[in-house]
Parts: sequence; structure tokens; C-alpha cells
Amino acid sequence: MIEERTYWSLSRSPFYSFVFTIPLFALYEVMVLFLSRDQLHTLRNGADALIRQLLGMFGIWGIHVLSIAFVLGFISVFLWQKKNWRMTSVRGDYLIKMLAEGTCWGFVLYMILKFAPTLLMFPSGRVLSQQVILAIGAGLYEEFVFRVVMINIATIILRIVFLWHKSWRTLVAILISAGLFSLFHFVGSFTDSFSMPLFLYRAFGGILLGTLYVTRGFGITAYAHMVYDFVVVFFITTAEIS
Repeated sequence: MIEERTYWSLSRSPFYSFVFTIPLFALYEVMVLFLSRDQLHTLRNGADALIRQLLGMFGIWGIHVLSIAFVLGFISVFLWQKKNWRMTSVRGDYLIKMLAEGTCWGFVLYMILKFAPTLLMFPSGRVLSQQVILAIGAGLYEEFVFRVVMINIATIILRIVFLWHKSWRTLVAILISAGLFSLFHFVGSFTDSFSMPLFLYRAFGGILLGTLYVTRGFGITAYAHMVYDFVVVFFITTAEIS
């Protein structure tokens, strides 16, 4: 049975998420390469840097695994969509709607979190261009690692081990990924010292993003995360100027 091809169903599909985020991946890699060629290891988003360091243990091919995996993933999703949906065309108006929706969710996320203790994640002393790069990287790689990978892996494990109902294992998977997402921001250089209020603040943000991912897919969630970070960067920049 083929699911009805509406905006709400297609926009959360893996195929549209890949197509929607391709420009963001390309923009992030180009900005890292040309705007910070002397700081590649320190400027890359944390999730991206962690993945590349682990893959780098396997030599030069390991470093390029991310790019190869993305291409293979796109081909796999393309073939899956062609088989199950019997379509491979992309509606431009849907991509524009996804852009608008992702932007709206980014502002909604900011408005919700601003009522929590304002503990910003961007270290001081970074120039604006570097903050923009980090914002793009966070939207892409953090959402891919902590939402796409961790939520799906946790859901599969909970299904096999505990045989839980889908709604329960999805809820617990979101909570697990949110906790790991928050803890991740205390690891490495340029991070804050651990505190429970800051941990809970970021975990709450992870729950919001996890819920958005489950309901609206990777593409819109990644863009919402990026827009949220852009808003934070904007207020940091204007505060420093004033």
C-alpha cells in the first residue's frame, strides 16, 4: 500500500531529507575548507570532528568514509523511494515549504528555550564566520548522530530486547539520545564545566529536537537546529557590538 503523497508525508521521507540537506552539507564543507583552512581540526563541529577522528584510525580511506557513506546513502534512499513510492521526482514547492517550516521551527525552538536559563553553547572569542560554520555543522552532524543514528539504534535495541510497543520505545529512545546529546557538549576543549542545570537545559533541547525528528524527519529538524543556532549567534554578536 502506497502512502498518500502529501507534503506532510513526503517532506519527512528520507529521500526529501537527503535532497533538502545536500546544499547544507556542501556549504559546510566549503566554508570549513576556505574560511578556516588552518583550523580544520579545532573548528569542525564536535560531532563531525569525533566521527572523523574515529574513522581516521583506519587511515586516509577512513577520513573519506563520511563522504562515501553520504553518497551511498543517497543512492540507497533514491532506490528505496523509487521502489516503494514509484517516484523519483522532487517537487520544488515542497522544498520551499520545508525551508519555511524548518525556519519556523528554529524560531519556535529558540522562543521555548529562551525561557530556560540562558546558557549559550558558543564559546566567546570566535569570529562571526566561525560561529556560522559551527551553526551549520551542528544542524547537520549533531542531528544525524544524535537523532537519526541514536534514536533508530535505540529503538531497534528496545524492540529486540524488551519487545516494547512502538510509542514507548520511541519515547525512551528520544530521552536516551537527548541525554547523550547533552553530555556530548561537556566533552573536549572549548566546553563548559558540567553542571546539572546546564545538562538539563541541553537535554530539554534534545527532547524537543528528537520529537521534531520523529514527527517531521531529518531535513526539517537539521534546518531548525541550524536556524536556532543562527538566532543565538545573532544575539551574541549584537550584544558584543552594543
